Amino acid sequence: MKQLLAIPICILAIGFLGGSVSEAGGQKMASFELRALDGTAYTDRQLIGQPALLMFWASWCHVCQGELPKMQALYDRLKRTPFHILTVGFADTGANIRNYVESQAPPFTFPVLYDVGNQLASQLGVRSTPTFFLLNKKGAIVVVHRGGGLLEDPQFEIAVNYLLQEQ
Repeated sequence: MKQLLAIPICILAIGFLGGSVSEAGGQKMASFELRALDGTAYTDRQLIGQPALLMFWASWCHVCQGELPKMQALYDRLKRTPFHILTVGFADTGANIRNYVESQAPPFTFPVLYDVGNQLASQLGVRSTPTFFLLNKKGAIVVVHRGGGLLEDPQFEIAVNYLLQEQ
């Protein structure tokens, strides 16, 4: 039964429009420990047990600047559900990431992490901004999406709902 339930995620991953999408085949999230701008430490182990969405971005990326408010809207909508939303600044200086986040009104309330030396981005093969990773409850990557448009795609909403209900 579980194998049959995994099929819709593969279909959804292939069905997303906009940007470049690949189905990750259940690859485990790379091991990491990153600090948020507020100093809080986050690890890959904290993502186990709840689905998650990670967005890699840079302050100079115009597409990212448009996607971050959409991440805030998603965070606001899902904050009472067991769903992690993390953004990861990379390919930029920590000061630029902090300055960009602090310049936003209203401010972002989701966790903003910084990938010092682009180590996690390198492990995951992130080469463009933005890049999104959708993870299941086991911490496996089920969707990789490069570029904008993911958050408005109806298939994304279906995938998130599926992951939230997955046993």
